[in-house]
Amino acid sequence: MQSTTETVIARYLTTAGSGISDAELTVDIIDEVHARGRLRLVCRGCTWAHELATDSYVDDTEEETAERVARILPVARESAQSHAETCRALPVGGA
Repeated sequence: MQSTTETVIARYLTTAGSGISDAELTVDIIDEVHARGRLRLVCRGCTWAHELATDSYVDDTEEETAERVARILPVARESAQSHAETCRALPVGGA
């Protein structure tokens, strides 16, 4: 099984994280290197998550993939920032 490498492209501190000075409560935009074709937006405070298609293909060059990600990134940033500005959720503790 191939492990998925994730790269956080952008991170936004949530309202809850800001209020209690917890830098772990973020909304992250994640590029999954082995799952070309999408960006994942994940909130670390609640269960909100969203995926955006970049329309990349497995046989794209690194440059083609980067161009496709750059085209969809403004939409991803707007969505992630919007959620971060309104999210007041705190994760449930314990494991």
